[in-house]
Amino acid sequence: MDADYTVFVQVLDAADRLVGQVDAWPVQGTFPTSQWTPGQTISDPYLVQLDADLPPGDYRVHVGLYLLATLQRLAVVDENGAAVDDKVEVPIVGESP
Repeated sequence: MDADYTVFVQVLDAADRLVGQVDAWPVQGTFPTSQWTPGQTISDPYLVQLDADLPPGDYRVHVGLYLLATLQRLAVVDENGAAVDDKVEVPIVGESP
């Protein structure tokens, strides 16, 4: 990549309300995306703070990249290179009481 992107991690509830979010430069700002190489795996964990009174339930995590200067998100592409979204969604299921 020619540009340095910012990572976003969002947690949404079943009604698509944002209940937690983190935006940061990759690897705590130490490994910008302009230094990444194709096929390279980057370990970049994030901790998203959630309210202590957040009820159990079904939640989703959206993860993606964007240019900070323009807020333009990087496209997620399929195996043919066609844009399919601007984020990756990971389902999360809350614990039952």
